[in-house]
Amino acid sequence: MLEAFLLQPLLAVILIAISCSTLGVFVLWKKLSYFGDALSHAVLLGLAFSVIFEMNQIFALIIFAIIFAALVTTLSQNRFFSKDIIIMISSYFCVAVAIILNDVWIKDFNFASYIFGDVLAVSDQEIQALAAISVATIFYVIFAFKKILLININQDLARIENVKTEIWNFSFLLLLALVIALSVKIVGVFLMTALLILPAAIARIFSASAKQMMLLSLAFGIVVSSTSFKLATSYDLTVSPVIIAIFSIIFICSISVRNFLSR
Repeated sequence: MLEAFLLQPLLAVILIAISCSTLGVFVLWKKLSYFGDALSHAVLLGLAFSVIFEMNQIFALIIFAIIFAALVTTLSQNRFFSKDIIIMISSYFCVAVAIILNDVWIKDFNFASYIFGDVLAVSDQEIQALAAISVATIFYVIFAFKKILLININQDLARIENVKTEIWNFSFLLLLALVIALSVKIVGVFLMTALLILPAAIARIFSASAKQMMLLSLAFGIVVSSTSFKLATSYDLTVSPVIIAIFSIIFICSISVRNFLSR
């Protein structure tokens, strides 16, 4: 059994796993893994602003996520560069400005603490925010599943079916940005992209349909994350690397066995 003080951090890990493992399927389909990685770094600027303007950190991160998603969507509508280039440049800019602000204004902001996060220091307010975004993610997946799948298969066909591709693409980026912004302080930059990609990647190996992939990704995300958390806390290990290591081992073993059986 877990100690009472570990129940809230465990709940935070599970809530983050729910959001990341479901949205991660869309990320894999849309080949947007770089977006999660870029935003998890760019969110440092949102944290810096929260310190400078003495804002509520959760509120500051939500505002930053909305602005970042809108900026990427707007700049991506050009004929010169692909979306991944725009996202990476925006991310580099945000990280650079965050470091400059720290040098000029803040002085003692510890960026290093956000590499692995601090899940054990999660607050009641952060749990409430994570619960809200997890519920929002579940409802979004239910309503957007077929539309995002159709957009991914063929955008022109989606438009013929009266799917508003621009609105759904932006809404997905916005929700993903919010999930990352609210989660990165807790699980860290190091874990964020892994939690988005690995459950969905493992589920893809065993799935025969898109819906099955979504359900398996959710199951893998919850079970592996909570089991890894229990293992890490039992042996006094840093939670984020343990979760990544176990997910990675499962992925490597799964794809190796699948390749062997398919011969």
